[in-house]
Amino acid sequence: MLLVTFLISCVFAVHGTKTTLHVAEESDLNYLIGHAGNEVVQSLPESARSDLVYSMIGTGEHTNLVKLNKQNGNLYTAELIDRESTCGNRELCSINLKVALYSSKASYFEILDVEILIDDINDHAPSFALDSINVNVPESTPVGTIITSVTAIDRDSTQKYRNVTYDTQITEMFGLQVIQTKDNVPVASLILLQPLDRESREAYSVLVSAADGGHKSESSEINIDITVTDVNDNYPQFGQPSYNISVQENATIGTIVLTVTASDEDVRDNGRVTYGITGETTFFSLFFMIDKYTGDILVKGDLTRISGEHFELEIVCEDHGEQPLSSKVNLTLSVLDVVNNPPMIDVNILSGGGGRTSDNLTALVPESSETGTVVAFLSVTDRDIDDNGNVSCSVSGREFELQDVPSSGYIIVSRLPLDRETTNKYDFTVTCIDAGAPPLSSTVSITVLVQDVNDNAPVFSKKSYFASIVENNEPGKQIVSLLASDKDLDNNSRIRYYIQGKNLDFAIDSRSGVLKAKRSFDREHTGEYEVTIVATDSGFPPLTATTTVFVSVIDVNDNAPIFKVSHFQFFVLENMPAGMKVGQLSATDKDVGVNGNLLFSVTEGYKNTIPFIVFQDGSIKTSETLDREEKDRYVFQVKAYDLGSPTIVSTADVTVRLVDDNDNAPVINYPNKENETIVVFSEKTVGSTVAVIQANDADDSGPNSDLEFSIVSGNEQKVFILDNTFGTLRINKEREIQVDETFSLRILVSDKGYHRKTAETKLNIILKYVDETRQSDGGPRNAMVTTSVVAITVVAAAAITTILCIFRRNAQKKKKEKQNRAQPIKQSQQVVPIESLIYKPVAPKQVTFTEEKELKKADMTSSTTDHEDLDNMELYNSTGTSMFTNSLIECKTKMLMDDCSDDSDCGTNYDSGKGGSYLDVYKLNRMRNLGYFGPKRPPIEKMDVMDII
Repeated sequence: MLLVTFLISCVFAVHGTKTTLHVAEESDLNYLIGHAGNEVVQSLPESARSDLVYSMIGTGEHTNLVKLNKQNGNLYTAELIDRESTCGNRELCSINLKVALYSSKASYFEILDVEILIDDINDHAPSFALDSINVNVPESTPVGTIITSVTAIDRDSTQKYRNVTYDTQITEMFGLQVIQTKDNVPVASLILLQPLDRESREAYSVLVSAADGGHKSESSEINIDITVTDVNDNYPQFGQPSYNISVQENATIGTIVLTVTASDEDVRDNGRVTYGITGETTFFSLFFMIDKYTGDILVKGDLTRISGEHFELEIVCEDHGEQPLSSKVNLTLSVLDVVNNPPMIDVNILSGGGGRTSDNLTALVPESSETGTVVAFLSVTDRDIDDNGNVSCSVSGREFELQDVPSSGYIIVSRLPLDRETTNKYDFTVTCIDAGAPPLSSTVSITVLVQDVNDNAPVFSKKSYFASIVENNEPGKQIVSLLASDKDLDNNSRIRYYIQGKNLDFAIDSRSGVLKAKRSFDREHTGEYEVTIVATDSGFPPLTATTTVFVSVIDVNDNAPIFKVSHFQFFVLENMPAGMKVGQLSATDKDVGVNGNLLFSVTEGYKNTIPFIVFQDGSIKTSETLDREEKDRYVFQVKAYDLGSPTIVSTADVTVRLVDDNDNAPVINYPNKENETIVVFSEKTVGSTVAVIQANDADDSGPNSDLEFSIVSGNEQKVFILDNTFGTLRINKEREIQVDETFSLRILVSDKGYHRKTAETKLNIILKYVDETRQSDGGPRNAMVTTSVVAITVVAAAAITTILCIFRRNAQKKKKEKQNRAQPIKQSQQVVPIESLIYKPVAPKQVTFTEEKELKKADMTSSTTDHEDLDNMELYNSTGTSMFTNSLIECKTKMLMDDCSDDSDCGTNYDSGKGGSYLDVYKLNRMRNLGYFGPKRPPIEKMDVMDII
């Protein structure tokens, strides 16, 4: 026992190797499917392969269909495999086995997973439920009606061999339409293509075949027998257009005077007729009657009582349809006196042969015969003499007449042109009467059949046809069925159809007149076609007719909307009320109708996230008041979609940039309430800087933030002059004073926006009297000045520190705005270029302040100059930001960032602390020399800042 346990534990076991095999259904018994694990065996050493044993483990589904050879591992079919019985209609049909492979010598054991895929073969043909079916179809059935539908079922299990197609022989009357049911089963429907006429043909047989999709396809057939059932669509027709008869007075009761016959091409009750007489008087009914079933007119009473009477009546025949149809014919009946002998008439047919049948003669006359064509020769004899033998003859109707042939008789000739298509048969009578008392007569009936000639060209049922076809059609698609008729007979009316000229787009069936598409149409390429169709008969010579078919290509929704540009860019002024129109989207669609009608909206991801409304007509309006200082642009996505089914959508990007409105007034940073007084010594020379008015505006760069400085009051004596551009206050003229003098200037700062905003401040200037004669005794005075300067410097330092903080904050804000503007802007045809909104002056010539006055004076006398007045100009870079403001902010910002040492210039070059210093002139000149007022300024270096500041 211990030894067995030890051996089992030494066996090397492997599990999970899978082998896939294929076997076709219907394979013979004992057919070799394959080896259960050939790759595994080949990988084993020779010592293990010599002692291998195979064994099935367990009993899975359908394992009874195969068997395993335990010695060599081959799998064979154990039964005849029918895939349809085993797996039904599943696309994948398999037998899964587990085979144990082991060797006692090599201590080897492995379980093999074997999957045997049963391959489908085309062993079933599509089959109909019946070999043939009978269908009754009323002849009044409309064209396009489905007569019947048949379905063929293929029992093969895979779609490849179950894909059934239908076909039928070409017929002018019926077509085949195949549709897929909800279960994806193809059903063939037989459709009526031409109107039915039971009287022309009452039965059809259509053979429909079904084939599967196999390499060697299997097929079956079903015969559809179609019986056209009658409807009451034909009136009864009498044998002749009128009846003119006479009866001898000695005719006995029951004698048949005349038998009228009428035929109805319908069948059963629709074709069964009965007869009657209208206008019948009581007097007539005493002597004659009509059999309503046979049409016999019989003698009913003694005719001697009415000898010589004439009756004019109408005979009516009526069918027995659900809605009866009737016809009438005139009857002239005369009762003859038989004492005398009537004339005897002999007729000889001369045109096209003829013959006599029951006193009726038939002549054949071509319709092309001219007027006066001789139809027959007529001779008359009367055995009586005198007036009783004196005979005169006449012919009924107006189409033919008698012409006297002296001593011989009469000829019957045509009086009018003959037209077979109008009347193909003429029935008339020739009556000859003697002059006896009473006169006696004889009558002979003659029928003229008009023979056809090819004198009628085909005529289309319509002067022109209007048809349509949906674009992207399959080639061979039927478009319209044309019908031409020819009033002639036989070959003269046999019509063939052709397309006039060379045509690569359409084809027509020469027999049926069905116009088909030769290719797939694209409405966007060509929306309408004109095709000229020729119909020709088979007569000699052939006659033709033409018609035009106007084919309209119906649009399908196969084109996406196309935006005019892929990225729209619009500008809108800030602070405008909600509902302000921002711009108009524009897109086109090559489709037409609802497929080309476009609506616009914002895409789902941007709904309720932007302050704009995109209307369906493409207009964009604001939904709230916008503030550029909060956000200067909005980027979102819009879509254009058509109204077709399914809807096609296209998208585009939109950027809306806010244009600055002058909604912020200037803020004066210096002077202010805490620092509004400065001291200036009277020894200052003309042109010396007294102070620099410092202000800023939160609006965007440009006129809205471009500031202008002016003195409102307090300078009536013109002692000072204020640079209206830079705010530099200078001494304008020399003034001799003996005591200190104080000036209270009211200074106005205004922007240059369309609606200007202003701010005012007050600056007190103490013009300090300096006695030049006492300058030698300057000890106390210098001490006082020094004390004043120190005090003012402390106050000015505090003020400047505050101003620099404000500048630093404004610099950060400007920097952020510059970064926003630095993003690339894609221009479109809908966008006003941003450059048109930015003021870009010419770079000024570098001048000194001494030269400024001369330049200004030259400007007053000259209309053009090459120089720019820096005092009266605000310069802008490419982003619309003031160059002066930016440069000053950057300089002072760098000062805040530098460490100020005792030996540096930082913070030492200031005046008494009550305003701008004389160094402002130096700073402006230095910045100008470095090119910071040009259109492209260089980067500011640390040494430049220190030099300027």
